[in-house]
This record gives sequence, structure tokens and C-alpha cells, in this order.
Amino acid sequence: MKHIFRLTLITTGLAACTAALSVIANPGMSDYERWRAATQQEFQSYLDENDKAFIGFLKQRWEPVDTESGEEEDKAPKPTEIPEAPPADTPTDAPDTTAKEPTPVVTVPVSTPTPTPTPTRLPENTTPETAPRKVRPAPQITGPAANLDFYGHALRLPYNKAMPRAFSSKPSSDAIATAWEALARSDFKPALEQLKATKTSLLLSDWATARLVSDYAQAVTRNADSRIMLSWFMLVKLGYDARLAYNDRLYLLMPADDDVYGVTYFTLGGERYYALPLNGDVRIAGKVYTYGKQHETASRPVAFKMPERFNGEGAIRKRTLSYQEGDKVVDIVVTYPVEQINYLNSMPQLNLPRYPILDLPAATRAELTKQLQPLLQGHSEEVAVNRLLNFVQNAFEYQTDEQQFNAENYLFPLETLHYSASDCEDRAALFSLLVHDLLSLPVVLLDYPGHVAAAVEFTGRVNGDSIVYNGRQYTVTDPTYINARAGMTMPQFAGQSPDVVEVF
Repeated sequence: MKHIFRLTLITTGLAACTAALSVIANPGMSDYERWRAATQQEFQSYLDENDKAFIGFLKQRWEPVDTESGEEEDKAPKPTEIPEAPPADTPTDAPDTTAKEPTPVVTVPVSTPTPTPTPTRLPENTTPETAPRKVRPAPQITGPAANLDFYGHALRLPYNKAMPRAFSSKPSSDAIATAWEALARSDFKPALEQLKATKTSLLLSDWATARLVSDYAQAVTRNADSRIMLSWFMLVKLGYDARLAYNDRLYLLMPADDDVYGVTYFTLGGERYYALPLNGDVRIAGKVYTYGKQHETASRPVAFKMPERFNGEGAIRKRTLSYQEGDKVVDIVVTYPVEQINYLNSMPQLNLPRYPILDLPAATRAELTKQLQPLLQGHSEEVAVNRLLNFVQNAFEYQTDEQQFNAENYLFPLETLHYSASDCEDRAALFSLLVHDLLSLPVVLLDYPGHVAAAVEFTGRVNGDSIVYNGRQYTVTDPTYINARAGMTMPQFAGQSPDVVEVF
């Protein structure tokens, strides 16, 4: 037996030397190719200590956990018909000396939205346009590679032969451990490094990164379980606390730094792990099996509280928003990348404060500012706010989410500019962003049962309804109550105490 072992070592050593000599003898190879060829055997056999420990843990018995249906809030029905306030007289910038004393409202904890997936629906008054797509130089890849169209960004990412068959067994702890080991022994590092580089160059958020990994896995694998397996492996290698679970199939779950709604989850160690909709329907019910101890390098949740900087590219859509300002018709033209709408559409439903703070694409924001700013210049804060109210109240058709999407669906400001219609929380988010950007005034959201409005902190006294929150006075501003000015509460919510949602 000892002679056989020695012979094996000699044979292996000779093979490695032969491989190294062949690399040296081939002057046409790049430095990367020489390094790749010389270390090929190492890629296929090396396991770091964290992977060894993790594989050993995965082979142990997985524990059953109960999944919970996604939570929903504010089930109160929204108004299907919106009242109209009486038309205002010609506004004046003179101070109002008859201002009423504000009525303080005691606030309670911040409310959160009822979430659902968002179907895509294009408004009728839009015009598609084209823009040249920016194609980044493809990395020097010698082996197989996946070509991705990631929200208008053309990407080319390498993969190896182990990835397409990442998982082809009936789910079990042993099968999952074996699949992880196969991936860990494969040449996965070029793909991982390219994913990291793409994350940096495209300013990807955690959600966008998870989407990229899922799209990459879908492009290179042959079945759904293989896609989930590869996504899990890559996300863990990127440092995320991604966790695998199974019953008759595999599921990928991840924790978040904020509440996520309408998404199935289970709780492990006091942490919620969500079956986030990275690709396709992931709804699960009942028990699933998962492991308790995570990979030592994986601890990061998906951060939805961080500002989004990623923007899609490609085709540009133009929309004209028309409304009446006094005796004149005002046309506001907005343009935006369609792929950005598709990206926002991919996100799960989040807490209400997440929506106003997501900025518009730079070009969209610039052109909107260029058109709205002249309408506000030279006027008092009150008149300027009323003009922004008029724009949001009357430039958009009102429909509840149930009417437009057949389910509750909060919209980001860009989505409100895009879709045919909007309801109260969508308008409140857009209005708040405009007040913050154009007037630099503090603004909060007012969350009533079945309705969301806003309130602005003026530097001077303004007549009408107001609240006191954290010692500061905010005047009610409702971008859904048609023709309502600052200080006017929608009649059916008068006298109610809303939750106050801080945004800016």
C-alpha cells in the first residue's frame, strides 16, 4: 500500500510539473491564462477552513421551522372617490392675520404599508424614445461566459462547468452539502470577483446585487434548484446572510434591515428571513428545513434603508403631465429610463418612509426642477406649496391600488410619474420629495386608516389645520384632496389623529 501511495504522489507530481512546463512553453498565453492553468488543480481541490467547517455543519440534521405568511397593514379601505375642495381665489402673498390656533395631535408609532408585487402598466400619454445603450468593455474571459442585460447594462460574467449542474438531487442535507462542496472546489473566484467589480461600478444596492446574482445564476444553470443553489453560494461568498431552506424544493431566504411586507418568512434566532422575490414566485407555506449555524464570512442583511444609487439605462420614455394653474394649462414633460421602472417594480413592498426618500434619476430630476422652479420663484412658501399641491392633485388620474393593480402597491416617486394613475400614499411620497427638493422645507407624512397625506413645516404662520410633532408645527397638506390648499384636511378624516411618518 505504501508503494502505491508513493507511486500516486510521484504520478501527481509529474502531472503538475508537466502542466507547469506546458504553460511556460506556451508564450501566446496571457498572464491570467498562465496563472489559471498553473493553478487549475488547486481550484478543484482547495477548500478554506470556513468552507470545511460549513460543509461539516450542513451534513448534520437540519431543523424544521414554520413559515409565516407575509404581513399586511392598514387594511382599511381607501376612498374610491375623492372630494374636491371649493376653488381657491387668486392666491396672494400677503400674510394672513386671521390664522387659527393649531390643533395639536398626539402621535403614535410610525405606520407601515400593505405590500404586494407590482404589475407593470404603462400610462397612455407616454412616448417611447431610444437612447444609445452604454456597453462596458467586456472583461477578458477565456472560458464560458454569460451575457446579461441587467436593466439596460450589458454585462459579461464568467462561469465554470460546475455551475450549470449546481444541484440535481432530491433536496436533503447531504445533497446540499455535496453541492456546496462541489462549488467551493470549483473555479468560482473569477465569477465572484467580476460580481464584486460590477457591484462597485454600477453602484448596486444590496437589493440590486441580489438581483444581479439571481439573474447570473438563472443564465448559467439548468433548473430552478440549481439557480437557488448557485445564488445562495455566491451571496454567502459576497458576505450576505443568505440562508437555504427546503421541503420538496430549495428556497433562498435573506434578512433585511427593515420590515418587508407581503413576503413569506421564518424566524431563526430572533431574526426574520424573507423569501424575497428575486426571480419568480417563491410563496411557501408550512414547514421547511434549514440549518442553524451560518458560514463564518456571511453576516450582512439586505439594507433597504440605504439610499439607492443604481439606475437602469437604455430606452427612454417621455410623458406629458397637464394640469390647470389659474387660467393657464401647464404641461410638464418628464423623461426617464424604462429599465428603472422595471427595477423598482422588482422590489418588495417596504415601510412607508422608504418611498419619498428614493430620489429621481438625475436627468429626470433636473428637467422636472427646470420646469417647476419658475412656477414657484418669487412667491411665498405658502403659495409655492399650494402650487406643488395643485400639480400633484390634478396632473394625475386617481385610482386606488385595487382598481389599478388589483392589490395594494405603494409607488416610488418615479413610478408615480410613470403609471397612468396613483392613489394617496403615492402622491404623498412624490409631493414630499418635491417640497424637499424645490423648497427645502421639512415635511412629514400623515398616515390615517385608509389614507396618507402630508404636512409641511413653514417658517411663517399659515392658516388652517396643523399638528404639533416633536415640538414643531406642521401644516396639513393633502396632495390627494383635489384643489385643497395648505391647512385643509380631507373631510372624512377631519378630527382623526394620524400616525406621523418622518421622512426628511
